[in-house]
Amino acid sequence: MKPFLKLSLLTFIVTQTGIAQKYDDALISKNSEINFAKTQKRGIKKNNMVYYVENDLQTVSAYKRKKLKWQTNVISICGKPKKGEPEIRYVGYNSNKLLIVIGKHNFAEIDVNSGETKFVG
Repeated sequence: MKPFLKLSLLTFIVTQTGIAQKYDDALISKNSEINFAKTQKRGIKKNNMVYYVENDLQTVSAYKRKKLKWQTNVISICGKPKKGEPEIRYVGYNSNKLLIVIGKHNFAEIDVNSGETKFVG
């Protein structure tokens, strides 16, 4: 098999695996925020989108009609927090972004349309 064909096939398999991901409807909140210290909920549903924190507690995925729209690993992009575990502790929905708390005192923002993630302090 030619190298280009192998790469294309691998890309197709990885892409298809990503699309097949699901979330648990019972863990979705209709509220605008989730504090993991106070609830077992893992996702927020707003405007026909579900923003879901995956099992690793580092990755946020956006789903529209149960299909993956985008996915971002907040810890990989923002780095490990100086204090606390390298995991998401809080998610808040704002009209155009998700506000994320990682560790004890680190903050990130995720654009709800594109998944673009940035460290804010």
